[in-house]
Amino acid sequence: MINDEYNVSFVAKRSYDKMSEMIDEFKISKRLFRRSYLNKDIYVNEEFRRKDLPIIKGEVLRIHMPEEETQADDFSSDIDIVDETIDYIVINKEKNILVHETKNNQGSTLYNALINLFQSRGLKRRVRLVNRLDMNTTGLMVVAKNPFAHYNLMQQMEDGRFRKKYHAVVDGSFPYDEIVVRKNIKTDESDHIKKMICDDGDGDYAKTIFKKVIRGEKYSIVEAELITGRTHQIRLHLAYLGFPIVGDTLYNDKTYDGLDRQLLHSFEISFNDPRTNEERHYEVSDHADIINFSKKLSNFLAF
Repeated sequence: MINDEYNVSFVAKRSYDKMSEMIDEFKISKRLFRRSYLNKDIYVNEEFRRKDLPIIKGEVLRIHMPEEETQADDFSSDIDIVDETIDYIVINKEKNILVHETKNNQGSTLYNALINLFQSRGLKRRVRLVNRLDMNTTGLMVVAKNPFAHYNLMQQMEDGRFRKKYHAVVDGSFPYDEIVVRKNIKTDESDHIKKMICDDGDGDYAKTIFKKVIRGEKYSIVEAELITGRTHQIRLHLAYLGFPIVGDTLYNDKTYDGLDRQLLHSFEISFNDPRTNEERHYEVSDHADIINFSKKLSNFLAF
């Protein structure tokens, strides 16, 4: 079987009356299937086969994903690669770097750095981001290396199998061992950079689970698990609870000497491998500025 960044192969676990049944069972994008079939890039036992014909148990289905041309501004940045397979890269994002372009920044982005990384390796692939982080949020991100993996991982995101956990340093003595926030989010019409809490019938549904990690008199450390993935969701939900993130210039009115970002870090993610369906779990230490800030807190309570 051929399995690499350009090919994905599966052995039929049973017999199928037609190809589409196997495509559905292995959670392959219908768009990828249609494009591959039209281009005759889909094979059974290394021969092109009509999609209305059966597939017998033990036969091998292979989809070839052609090379893709990409262009990017000449921007490079040190990328902390936590793990890499033929389908995805897990990275530990640094602070103060945009993930993708904005009106005011067209070149110095993680997206362009990843394109240049791919090109330096001779990998002719588009960059497909699975999850995104704000410019000043640090931690784990996943980047898919082909359309098959991207569709599979995004489906896991939609059905809740792609888990994301964060640590945040917040203002105040966080009293909850665990609290679930279900508050819809929409764009603030007075400031399109900001988001705002809205009524249930408006905006996008958003759910976050918060757990106390360390509780102090002035500051606390909180774990946040995203059940949905709205822009600024954790920052906004914590501000709604009355415990805004330290250093958050959008949702916290306080200023902090020596901080250049909100203290929010994606420390843990888990999902199933797109090809093998085996569980993958990744965890990284908190960013240095969160660790250093925590050490300064002299009045933490037991948790």
